[in-house]
Amino acid sequence: MTKVRNQQSLRAHNRINILNLIREKGKISRVDISNQFSIDKKTVSNIVDSLIRESLVTSAGFKESVAGRRQELLQINGSHTNYIGIDLGATHIIGILTDLNAKTLDRVYYEIRPGLSVELIINQMKTILDKLLHSKNATAPIESVGICVPGFINPKAGISIISENIPGWQDVNLKEIFKREINKPIYLEDSSRTLGLAEKWLGHGRNQKNFIVLDLGYGIGMAIFIDGKLYTGYSYKSGEIGHTIVKVDGEKCVCGNRGCLETVASGKAIAKEALRAIKEKKSEILYGLTHGKAESVTAQDVSIAASMGDKFSINLLKTAGRYVGVALANAVNILNPSSVIIGGGLIKSGNILIDSLVESLKKNTMMGIIDDLQIHISQLDVDGSALGSALLALQHIFDFNIPAG
Repeated sequence: MTKVRNQQSLRAHNRINILNLIREKGKISRVDISNQFSIDKKTVSNIVDSLIRESLVTSAGFKESVAGRRQELLQINGSHTNYIGIDLGATHIIGILTDLNAKTLDRVYYEIRPGLSVELIINQMKTILDKLLHSKNATAPIESVGICVPGFINPKAGISIISENIPGWQDVNLKEIFKREINKPIYLEDSSRTLGLAEKWLGHGRNQKNFIVLDLGYGIGMAIFIDGKLYTGYSYKSGEIGHTIVKVDGEKCVCGNRGCLETVASGKAIAKEALRAIKEKKSEILYGLTHGKAESVTAQDVSIAASMGDKFSINLLKTAGRYVGVALANAVNILNPSSVIIGGGLIKSGNILIDSLVESLKKNTMMGIIDDLQIHISQLDVDGSALGSALLALQHIFDFNIPAG
């Protein structure tokens, strides 16, 4: 019996490895799979044939071998199943429909105003889900849904415990709420960690094992990968770089502490400083961009003003970048990652903030650590976390250690 179990375990292990290799390579032959894993060709063929019968893998044509014989190329069958990813942020909700290859088939974007009621936000999320469930671009049945929310979560229970930048958002049982809308597995994760998943699968994190993803937006978060695995922490609260203190005795943060990174460098903090500047008439350009309505100012307005030469806005972005660089340097000094990937909506603020951030990071990271560090700017744009949520929903197919949601 033990021998049978060991054989079954080995086959399952080989199956997952082969499936992931096909996914990672895009197109690959049986011979190349056999050479990659040093598994005999018959075993590879048996597993591949099984994956084809399950419609997980399909033919991608042929390539000529050195001996002149054509070799069939294999690829993941994107039309096997479809997945939905929903990203709830403080200022937006993004829904994405993908196939099994994480190719985006459809997208719904809602801009939301900070301070909306919890009930209204959930109704908007339901509307997005409904639109994607009935999308004409679907290529297969919906298999599962991934949802990301900033803040602390309980992934097993499917509860969003608290999101400090969404007023009144506490102990929201998203799994239960959305099970009523779609009787499929529901997966829940923090939005910075889903951005990390997207980078790991599709971005600069591919083929890397130890790296961190900085998520700069209305708030600031981080995803940590150690030995190729997403590190979530003992109680699922890792990556709270936005609540590391960078300004002792600084302004009070929503978390209750003073001088947190989010109080001086987040999109929320930048907009708050800009509001003061408009009211105190420190920036004519910001005043003009907002027609004097200070309460409407955003970090994007600051970026535009900076590009127009506004000294206040330029200094504000430089200061924010410097603080982020200090906090990030602390994380790099502790974790010694191979690379840092900088993403999130705030990177659209332009080079002033990013250049200041990188300069501060290099200045405050220890020699010997910074020399080996690669720094990347995410190419996933604002859809990174939503795409990562869809990956959260589909990744169980590629990993037998992940339970159904």
